[in-house]
Amino acid sequence: MLYVTDLKERISSFDVFKKLLLLEKKVFDRVIFALPSSSDAWTESLSSTEFQFETKTIRNFSYQEITSIAEKERVSCIVVDLDKTSHNTTLRELALKSRTPVLVMGQKHSDKGLFDHVIFATDWSPASVKVMEHILTFRELIAELDIIHVISEKLTVKDMRELKERLEHTRKICLNEGINAESHIYAGDVAEEIVTASEDYRGTMIAIGSGTEKSFLKRIFKRDTVNNIIKSAAVPVLIVPVTVPTSRD
Repeated sequence: MLYVTDLKERISSFDVFKKLLLLEKKVFDRVIFALPSSSDAWTESLSSTEFQFETKTIRNFSYQEITSIAEKERVSCIVVDLDKTSHNTTLRELALKSRTPVLVMGQKHSDKGLFDHVIFATDWSPASVKVMEHILTFRELIAELDIIHVISEKLTVKDMRELKERLEHTRKICLNEGINAESHIYAGDVAEEIVTASEDYRGTMIAIGSGTEKSFLKRIFKRDTVNNIIKSAAVPVLIVPVTVPTSRD
């Protein structure tokens, strides 16, 4: 895992990261921190922990610099804990272009774990299927899962019936994997409704997919909706591309 933070005004960056330490032994072989040069205090704090880690110096926090480190180190996930306003372009490019799953940390600090209550937005596209596969790898850590589908146009009675059946089928897959899951239909602006769902159900993380021409997320990209989800969500947002590397670092 590659963990990227700018440290500026990130008072509780390390406290936020501690919640990920529970995942380290179960999911990740090692953690690589991409930090600015003025990070001695952070490095000292890390030295007191009992897990394998490395540090890399990062300068401009650009998409190119972050993905270059990720590719060189063959990581399976990029975690970015950056100011959403000053690093908006970088976050947007990572969400739209990264071939590695990206977890954008939120501003809301909860006593719950990162995977305690996941909000999974789906349209059953290849990207959504990949998110589902990713979620199932964390099934032992997920206490609750809310499956969300957002409709933005009027549906026929038949369409609505089929939609409910698909949601129920997805829910049963999760239940069979031991995940406590519920399904919900929202209507309206996709970004707004996904963020609203995360607030309605007090989610600890939003999970969405990217990287498919047929996905509703492809249409979302044109309206910059994924970027709006990242900017508006108080909780972390996990973006999973269709192509996910097999490394578990």
